[in-house]
Amino acid sequence: MHRRCKEATHRDFPRYGGRGIRVCPQWTTFEQFLRDMGLPPSPTHWLGRRDTSAHFTPDNCLWTTHDEQMARRQFCRKVIVEGKTLTAAEAARLAGQPSRNTVLRRWEAGFSLENPKLAKLYRRSMWITHKGETLPLPEWARRLGLSSSVLWQRIKSGMPLDRAMTPKRLSRTPIQQKP
Repeated sequence: MHRRCKEATHRDFPRYGGRGIRVCPQWTTFEQFLRDMGLPPSPTHWLGRRDTSAHFTPDNCLWTTHDEQMARRQFCRKVIVEGKTLTAAEAARLAGQPSRNTVLRRWEAGFSLENPKLAKLYRRSMWITHKGETLPLPEWARRLGLSSSVLWQRIKSGMPLDRAMTPKRLSRTPIQQKP
């Protein structure tokens, strides 16, 4: 901690001292640090910071595991699954979710991560976002009581999405005859 924040020759200095991260003045002795922080709960715990852009202070430091601290890094990309904000790596570890990169691609494309099996089942299908919900075309067709081909033809013909997503059969607009 002290070397990362104070020694410009330390390999991690640019990410700590170089960014202005400092160690609180009361931690000049190990004894005071030990009084404030105590011993780590296990050999696998290490010193981490709740806010990675704040200083090493008693109220910002905690004993943490490697995975917990990795989730707090500044550059971790976050996604929302079942109302919880998780890193993409954490989401990928959930049952049924694909790899981290696939989770990120789906999230960035606007797909929901709530039902990963649905995404796998329809990976080659056209995905449609309507009224804030993104689903594959066959799933929309099923919900609307239409065949996939009817919904596809409506969209392909350039029909406005609100009209294309109408569950009933659409009547053709009569062609006006010239007088």
